Amino acid sequence: MRVRVLGRVLWTTFGPPLLMALIAVPAFAELRAGSARADLTPPDGSSMYGYGARVGVSTGVHDRLWARALVLEQAPSGGGTTGGARVAIVSLDLGSFSKASTERVRSLVAERQRFEQVLLIASHTHSAPRADESFPDPASPHIREIERRIADAVVEAAGVLRPATLRAGWGELNGCHNRRRVHPDGAVEMLWENRPGLPTSPLDRSVGVIAVQAPDSSAIATLVNFACHPVVLGPENLEISADYPGVMAARLEAELGGVAMFLPGAAGDTNPNWDKTPPAEGGFEQAELLGRRLADEVLRVLGGLEPRSPGASGPGVEGEAGSTAAGSRAEEVELDVRTATIELAPRWDLADPSVREVFAERGQARLFEYYRDRFAAERVAEITTLRLAPDIALAFFPGEFFVEHGLRLKRESLIENTLFVGYANGELGYFPTIRAAAEGGYGADEATLVEVGAGDRLVALALIALLEQSGALGALPPP
Repeated sequence: MRVRVLGRVLWTTFGPPLLMALIAVPAFAELRAGSARADLTPPDGSSMYGYGARVGVSTGVHDRLWARALVLEQAPSGGGTTGGARVAIVSLDLGSFSKASTERVRSLVAERQRFEQVLLIASHTHSAPRADESFPDPASPHIREIERRIADAVVEAAGVLRPATLRAGWGELNGCHNRRRVHPDGAVEMLWENRPGLPTSPLDRSVGVIAVQAPDSSAIATLVNFACHPVVLGPENLEISADYPGVMAARLEAELGGVAMFLPGAAGDTNPNWDKTPPAEGGFEQAELLGRRLADEVLRVLGGLEPRSPGASGPGVEGEAGSTAAGSRAEEVELDVRTATIELAPRWDLADPSVREVFAERGQARLFEYYRDRFAAERVAEITTLRLAPDIALAFFPGEFFVEHGLRLKRESLIENTLFVGYANGELGYFPTIRAAAEGGYGADEATLVEVGAGDRLVALALIALLEQSGALGALPPP
């Protein structure tokens, strides 16, 4: 292992000295994969995540919350059964998952298994429990039980590894809108619902799909990447629910088997058209509808995926509706993971008495204290890029990035199927674009903790890593 410091960026690098990727694996290597689930549903009476307007605690469970773990391991195809690079990806039906909880899970896993990286992604459902250190009992809070169950799921998945192949493709889904409407005069209007489906921009309607399959084509895991807040259900709802991603996952698991994992994209400014819908106005029905539509699109994409013929390379096969389909042979798989950490400054100088006074004048003194304490706990951002194959990669970011960040990453990455995954490995809140920070609006100049430009910096770091992992940027000068 070697450590390289670039300014305030800390890169940790594993592998041969001349390779910039964290894990450099022999070209012809076998991929093994395993998956498992763990129930994260809280007892009744928990505080709920996500809405300041919500009154009351949870009164029941509409649908259960799950951790879904996928473990990927690579070892030389002619070698033994263990010893290769190993990574875990875990999707969580939770509103957020703190950096402290992330590190506790990683420690629990490390006590039992060897992993190069464990990646934890919250779906961001607003109908999950809030992490509460005192519920239901300060001596035994449910959040500690959640951490233990997540670690157990990772270890369980590692215990059922079997040969696997990867396929990736893209679809498209309407039904969401950009909630910041910027008028010609520069005024910003927050569009908190859009039931008529009025056009808004920018948007990312793409649905990224990665199928992890056993040699008999049965599903081990189906990864689904989509940029839209899971907030079909509003503050009036007091029942625990995974919102539309839970509907999607349940449908795919019933249809395909394995685990279906929702990986949220850059959804910081993108909401469902049926946004914050009270149960009395059809909230659960609308969540069901959007979730089933998403599952249907995933199934359509999967139906168009064809494995590459031996020796094939380059872009995948064009599908309908602009989707692409590609397959990766086991020997083409390259588990290659890089993680960087960078310390961010806050958007406002939280030590400045004038800043505190502004919050107090707004009647938000408690909000100021929340921002101060949360930023103190979360100010170090973690960015991870994971290359699975020459044409498949994921980049993980610790917060709610605006949609243009995701569009930029996918546009500028040279790895054909690159997924932007938000809400991962920490909860640093909203990352607006620089322009949005100046324009204002929710998530742009309020409810955001990080310095202006932080999102652009983190995306740039991820792009550099992806370009190095693709071979476009080398560790040495060109000859």
